[in-house]
Amino acid sequence: MHPELSRFVAFDRMAGFQRDAARYRRARAASTHPPQPVRTAIQLRLSACREELERLAALSERTVKDGDWIVADVDGVPVAAVSVADGSTVYDPFRPTSQAVSLLQLRRKQVLAAA
Repeated sequence: MHPELSRFVAFDRMAGFQRDAARYRRARAASTHPPQPVRTAIQLRLSACREELERLAALSERTVKDGDWIVADVDGVPVAAVSVADGSTVYDPFRPTSQAVSLLQLRRKQVLAAA
């Protein structure tokens, strides 16, 4: 093969690689979204509504005992609850509730220590 022809083939391949890399970078930049600010608020409170505890118990396939419960609301919707008496928990398994349950257990310890 003529040296000049080999040089043109090499430049053409390099230009193709550069086009592919630029296309990949554009597609990658378009697919990533900037992180959205967290707009949820978790409120811990004593439960006054038996119906919301029953709903959480049905979702987590557990039973609700009588007594005081501390409930975690995320944006006004109850997602988890912990019994003050024995520490049993009920939660919505279709939402990320592990951190809310941890906060509830911590709050239960604080309530018991203050009593």
